Amino acid sequence: MQIPDDAPAQIPDQDGGRPFTSSSSPDRRLTLRGRAIAITFAGALLAYAVLAVLANRFPYFAWDVDLARSIQSIAVPGFYRLMRWISVPGTGITPFVLVLLAAIALFLARLRVEAAVCGIGSGLGSVLDRLLKELSDRPRPASSLVHVLGHFTNESFPSGHVFFYVEFFGFLLFLSWLHLKPSMLRPLILAFLSLLIALIGVSRVYLGAHWPSDVAGAYLGGGIWLCLMIAAYTRLRM
Repeated sequence: MQIPDDAPAQIPDQDGGRPFTSSSSPDRRLTLRGRAIAITFAGALLAYAVLAVLANRFPYFAWDVDLARSIQSIAVPGFYRLMRWISVPGTGITPFVLVLLAAIALFLARLRVEAAVCGIGSGLGSVLDRLLKELSDRPRPASSLVHVLGHFTNESFPSGHVFFYVEFFGFLLFLSWLHLKPSMLRPLILAFLSLLIALIGVSRVYLGAHWPSDVAGAYLGGGIWLCLMIAAYTRLRM
């Protein structure tokens, strides 16, 4: 039987099964994966935009109060101290010092691209977070609604602590996963960085510094910025 010239080339399956055409090649799978990533990124961006508009219009949501009170009702011994400790790396001048030390350490380890993306990306992320706060102009939680265990200033949406932890510790988590050789220390570092990112949101709500929706917005915004940092790093390493 004669095969038409325009028929797709068929490649036999290595297992001896049904052949597949070149349309299911690795390039096509990469294209589909790229589209899925783009759609996910666009969805996260849209979700953040909607939440930011609502945060600008409403000082808090009904579910914010209910969820914040539930979190603040946790009475496990040592939990308050843990929540205070978790927030320390994102308070005052500490973020600047951490980013500077991380960039220097990466540079000395001959990871110059990583150092540049870490330092510049985290710095620009801080500026972006400040701008997003001013645009939202949302007030902090009121002591008449929840326990406010500290003195907090500036706007509430999105949470600056959460934004910083996602972009900075998230990038370190990515680099650790990428560069650290398999060892007993590697999973401990990955778990520690992951816990910091996960618990900072609980900490900010528990201390009365932010509403849960502020935290959700920061996870979205910080996650989007982290993706851009990783994309920039990948492009520079090509």
